[in-house]
Amino acid sequence: MINFDDLTYHLDLSKKIYVGYSGGPDSSALLHLLHLNNIANIEAIHINHNISDNSLEWEEHCRKTTDKLGIKCHLESVKLKVDGDGLESAARKARYKIFTKYLKKGDQILLGHHSDDVAETFLLRLFRGTGLDGLESLRVKRKVGEGYLIRPLINVSKESILFFLKEKKISFVKDESNSSQDHDRNYVRNTVIPSIEKRWTHASSRISNTSNFIKIRNDSYEMLFEEKYDHLISHKIPVSALKKIQKPSLVDVIRFSIKKQNIAMPSKKVIEQIIKTFIESSPGPKSEVSWTRADKEQSGGKIFYKDKCVVITKK
Repeated sequence: MINFDDLTYHLDLSKKIYVGYSGGPDSSALLHLLHLNNIANIEAIHINHNISDNSLEWEEHCRKTTDKLGIKCHLESVKLKVDGDGLESAARKARYKIFTKYLKKGDQILLGHHSDDVAETFLLRLFRGTGLDGLESLRVKRKVGEGYLIRPLINVSKESILFFLKEKKISFVKDESNSSQDHDRNYVRNTVIPSIEKRWTHASSRISNTSNFIKIRNDSYEMLFEEKYDHLISHKIPVSALKKIQKPSLVDVIRFSIKKQNIAMPSKKVIEQIIKTFIESSPGPKSEVSWTRADKEQSGGKIFYKDKCVVITKK
């Protein structure tokens, strides 16, 4: 069962609520749950990515469904520019650009991500060699443009969503690309997790729980670490102070300082380069280390030497 109080816990019901409505099972359940519980100020945003031959049928399904529910639906069509980051990344960037266009101050865009999505993301990042930050659960709420992106179903399983849809006789579209094994996420979803669950039942829920535990522990560690090193965590840090810190703490002072500037986190290799350039060597006016994030969702960063300090700035 889906607890409606849990669903609305992170929402401001006095503000505009948009639902990212693809027509698939997750966003369909989210839209109908809000409608059935008489939540006002709801509008839907359907984005046609023009990838599938069925894209126009999905768009028409969403239009008819929202008309029937009496919910305004904004129809958007995009032409994806696929670069080295792949189709999934290009589609995500296009969606977020549209969300940013709609969101005014305090507005909310709701997405249908659920606990199975958390498990998939955890495994994908684990296989790619991410650090502990990357193994954190997807954030329930975060800023996007002037508003907020919220995932109300993040603790709900796919099984519960499908049960709700069946119980309420709600129709939804099926994306044929979800069965393709060409994409890493689909391979994890369709092959890896089902194989694991043959031996360990409800593995997705357990992985999702572990991801949540990691986030809680990371938050606690960050709070305690910042209390101790608050005087150093900044965009400008004296090199002499950094040289007095043991390497594990030194790395985190640099990482938290970068995070505070809302700059993309560099790789382990780049962090090592930063330490070698500014701490283990004698830096000068030309000393500089820069990096970018592959999917461009956050600004890249640059560290240079000035006034006997390392200076962290956006690239």
